[in-house]
Amino acid sequence: MTTRKDVAEYAGVSVATVSNVVNGTKFVSDEIRAKVEDAIRALDYRPNMVARSLATKETRHVAILVDNLKNGYYTEMLEGAQSAAVQYGYIVSFILCDFLNQGGILDIASRGLDGIILATVRAGEVKAVMKQTACMTQGDLNVEIDYAKGVSQAVHSLRKHGHSDIAFLAGTRIAEDGSHIRWDCFREACRKEGIRINRKLIIDANARQTTDEDAGIEAVQRLLATGEHFTSVMAINDLMAIGAIRELERNGYRVPEDVSVVGCDNSQLSKYYSPSLSTIDVQVFELGRTMMHNLIDVIRGEAPGHKTIASEYIERESAADRS
Repeated sequence: MTTRKDVAEYAGVSVATVSNVVNGTKFVSDEIRAKVEDAIRALDYRPNMVARSLATKETRHVAILVDNLKNGYYTEMLEGAQSAAVQYGYIVSFILCDFLNQGGILDIASRGLDGIILATVRAGEVKAVMKQTACMTQGDLNVEIDYAKGVSQAVHSLRKHGHSDIAFLAGTRIAEDGSHIRWDCFREACRKEGIRINRKLIIDANARQTTDEDAGIEAVQRLLATGEHFTSVMAINDLMAIGAIRELERNGYRVPEDVSVVGCDNSQLSKYYSPSLSTIDVQVFELGRTMMHNLIDVIRGEAPGHKTIASEYIERESAADRS
């Protein structure tokens, strides 16, 4: 195995100089840096990351905290994050929030991670616990999704198809403090379209705040129990929308002939489900990639640039004219 001593001899420099180039710990002239980098490539040198982390106090290991792995949204996010992380020599781990209590969160912080992306409904709780430790870089990643455009397009399309009684499956708890962005965008889109919102058709989160297919089934059961008239359903994500379709059909409703259904996220499954699911594309791969770029900027002490990810409504077979 090639060592730093081998690299130093090949480049005609000291072992300390090789360490400075590899770890970025001290200034090295461009000429010397080029010699060392040429030697590293020629000898196919791979730094010992454990030794490097001891020297630099960096592990080159970051994590993404998510609610579950049932949703393809998260795996696509991981792909985007990994595509950025590998450029900087970082590895990425997924951590499931479902199984974490306060002690577990603190344990994660003590594991030597350089940073963490909070892609969970429990982000506020996790941040509060993380403040108890200085073991991990924390900061604003300056990335947001512009849900307003896609949601507005979806509501406008439903309105054009003759739908005004739209049910909304919230998935996560509805609050009036702006924390449920998709609900706020839906409410504003209805206002612009002149659609009166029937609060009985707004199905709030279940006690667990789950957003999978079972949650969609449960939400439709609660919706049908209201006895209120509706001709379309918008769900917080594609998994809930697919669960909603299944429960509607089990109760004798045809999609889209009787009820149109719209999801959100544009997951891979949405294209191949039958009927193919109308949904809002939020560019999840790009979201993961951008968040990782910005996290690494924060780790390096740099201010991340602000990035807004655009959304777009994609109409497929699950939405059609009102019968």
